[in-house]
Amino acid sequence: MVPPLLTWRTMRNRLLATLLLVGCADPATTPPPPLPPDPLPPTVVFLSPADHLSRASMALRGVRPTIEQLRAVADDPTMLPLIVDGYLTSPEFGKTIRELHNETLLVRVEQANMTYPAVAPLTGVTARQMNDAVFEEPLALIEDIVMTDQPYTAIVTADYTMANGITAQVWGMSHAGAPEAWERSNYPDNRAAAGILATSAMQHRWRSTGFNYNRGRANEISRALLCHDFLDSDIQIDTSVDLSDPEVVANAVQANSSCAGCHQTLDPLASYLFTFRGNLNPGQVDAYPVSYFTPGQADSWMTKNQREPMFFGAEATGLGGLGQAIADDPRFATCAARRFASYFTEVGLNDVSNLWVARLRQAFVDAEYDAKTLAKEIVLSDEFRISHDTDAARAETTVGVLKARPEQMHRMLADLTGFEWSTSSTQRLRMPYGEANLLESDFIGFRVLAGGIDSFFVTSPVHTMNATSSLVAKTAAAAAAEFVVEHDLAAPAGERTLFVEAGVNVADDAKIKQQLAYLHARIYGELVLPDSAEVAETFAMYTDALAASSDRSKAWKVTLIGMLSNFRSLFY
Repeated sequence: MVPPLLTWRTMRNRLLATLLLVGCADPATTPPPPLPPDPLPPTVVFLSPADHLSRASMALRGVRPTIEQLRAVADDPTMLPLIVDGYLTSPEFGKTIRELHNETLLVRVEQANMTYPAVAPLTGVTARQMNDAVFEEPLALIEDIVMTDQPYTAIVTADYTMANGITAQVWGMSHAGAPEAWERSNYPDNRAAAGILATSAMQHRWRSTGFNYNRGRANEISRALLCHDFLDSDIQIDTSVDLSDPEVVANAVQANSSCAGCHQTLDPLASYLFTFRGNLNPGQVDAYPVSYFTPGQADSWMTKNQREPMFFGAEATGLGGLGQAIADDPRFATCAARRFASYFTEVGLNDVSNLWVARLRQAFVDAEYDAKTLAKEIVLSDEFRISHDTDAARAETTVGVLKARPEQMHRMLADLTGFEWSTSSTQRLRMPYGEANLLESDFIGFRVLAGGIDSFFVTSPVHTMNATSSLVAKTAAAAAAEFVVEHDLAAPAGERTLFVEAGVNVADDAKIKQQLAYLHARIYGELVLPDSAEVAETFAMYTDALAASSDRSKAWKVTLIGMLSNFRSLFY
């Protein structure tokens, strides 16, 4: 009988030791056994195959699966991995990759003091266009690497970047396609091949103040790519240090033990970044292109922080060497596995099961750092397909239902109804703001109010419904319902978006229930029959609305508002 405290790791180590004693194993040649699954408690309840597909589709793409896909998986659950493979090649998955990495890099900002002006040759560019062109660069690079099946390590070793027409004008890069198209490009200054580390967007977002000496930038690199946040270090702060005196600070980070504990590794990491200027004030820009790259300042560490460039005690030459050192660091793959798992399950970074992360990391590395493989491993795992836990004590920490992020809500509504909830504004960030989707904008939109982040003041999403997110959801649902009912009321049968089983003005109850069953499948991912209890409940809402208005288009609008803002629509 195995003692209850004897873990699988202990059992494995004892078995390995026994085999070594009898000459049956050689640790130098025998690969480690595959990591066993993290045992889930017997009180856990899993999703049905159709619900699992719906969750995978929303997590990977931000849109619901088609009815045909739901039926295929309901009939044969083994079809689910094949359908997921298709999701991983979709443009929507590329958008998800950008959103996932923005929660890590925090580069999508709409702050006036970080928005470059619309001066020659970019006269007439809106603030939205400018910010997208500048800050989407590292996210577009990561998307390109993932979607073209390059090793994920290329995000810190790639010898190119991405640019649209405005990006190219701002930084002086080449661009041959349509102005709005993102394409591969290079900086004209021969900076090192270091992927996102070499992008000016990263340097601009994580600007360095006069005496910070790139420490904030260095910590962002460590936090984002290695999951090592120096700000989380458990240290005792010496409050006697005069932080207003640069000379006192310079001495403290080397001689004061409470400071040196972090700075002896943080400062050498920061020393790689003196090849970039600390700040390029948008208010001082009067023409393009501009540059953050200052190779002549590479040795400034000698007189600034006085720490030779070093990667956690290991030598790495230049920015390119730093990127390769990060790619080779075991923490890089582990951090990627943890961040992907955290994002797709909406579980806190430090709350993701360590055993699950270890299994994901192993699959990730075995697949030669293929990010699509990592994403697939996550959405097909038992940990991902948990519906709920019947044990009340564990219910709050179980994955359970997941809330649609604002960007996912935007894509879901657009896919279901064809509606884009956007507007334009003449409000200025030293220029007209321009047009933006209200679920993807902070300056004139509702992304933060819907539970998202602005990457500057609000850096953690909210995965529960609150007053503001409920109001945003209902308002967006009302606008989408109004749009699709009016569209389908006028459109020929073959060109309708949602009303494919019955037209808006159809009075036959059987046809209406058939249409409602279709809506349940499209909006909720539920395969139900027209005579089911679920449809009967929605039909009652429709008939009540019809009795109140005597107008079938109004009744359908009310019904769709209720369905699109329902828990089953906003969560998955």
